[in-house]
Amino acid sequence: MTDRLNPQAMAFVVLSVSDFPAALALWETRFGMEKIAHRQDTDADLARLWGVAEDEIVEQALLLTPGMKQGGVHLVRFRTPGPIIREQAAATDLVPKSVDIAVRDIGSRYAELQAAGFRFRSTVGRFETHGVVVHEVHLPGPDGINLVFLEEQGNPLPVSAQGYGVAPQIVATSPDNKKEKRFYEEVLGLEETSYHRFAGPEIERTIGLPPGAGLDIRIFGARDYPYGRLEIVQYEGVQSRNLYPFAKAPSRGMLSVTFEVTALEAILERARRWAVTMPVLDHGAVDTFYGKGRAATLWSPAGLRIDLWSPMVA
Repeated sequence: MTDRLNPQAMAFVVLSVSDFPAALALWETRFGMEKIAHRQDTDADLARLWGVAEDEIVEQALLLTPGMKQGGVHLVRFRTPGPIIREQAAATDLVPKSVDIAVRDIGSRYAELQAAGFRFRSTVGRFETHGVVVHEVHLPGPDGINLVFLEEQGNPLPVSAQGYGVAPQIVATSPDNKKEKRFYEEVLGLEETSYHRFAGPEIERTIGLPPGAGLDIRIFGARDYPYGRLEIVQYEGVQSRNLYPFAKAPSRGMLSVTFEVTALEAILERARRWAVTMPVLDHGAVDTFYGKGRAATLWSPAGLRIDLWSPMVA
């Protein structure tokens, strides 16, 4: 798939799309990602891992921001695409939620996307956390995939020639961030790179939370690598529907994340000890779009699917 990677950083986020040419054009042409692999054929082993018929996967592509080795996008089209996972979802529902996109000069990016016919949820917003100013705007993407454009002052992340970088992190919601934190640290060995909690009338008005509610945000990954991180968000004091059971093939939207690891057996041993109720699937030897190797699947306590892939060493 790629050269030796940092096991603390996500390799790819899996996005299921119905219009593959349009999705590929968005990520590759509009955002300037580099297409490192493309396959127009079935993938029997990956279909088996995802629990669909052998001939259900018909097209795939792997894309990375130029210069980056992780934190990329894995596009997939199924022969019979399913429903949109986030159809009619509330902001506080439990679900794989967003793909973050770092940008250079967010005002210009906002203007050019609007001129191209894209419709944002709002204008560019500004917030400050721990002395750091961040500009952010949300765009409803294809197949219910929420795209969040971010520019952090004083901390420019690597971007493409077009001024976009995908994906510093993906966002998933959780009913219990403390439990989710323990899973990411104790099982996957990820580092907590950022933690913020927001509460009060201003955040209630901005997000539409009821009085007394709060927002707990934690980011996990590798401190020395700015891409491929997992951001978990807990909306405190609200009722949330659990949509994670719908985030599975062949549904459309964000399905899962994939990590490339070397110490797969050690991770599986930790996962089996960590919680007896958490599924641990060892798929054994596989030959998929990623190459030949060994694959396994875990689910976080919230329900995010995490596929682990260990390449075959020649």
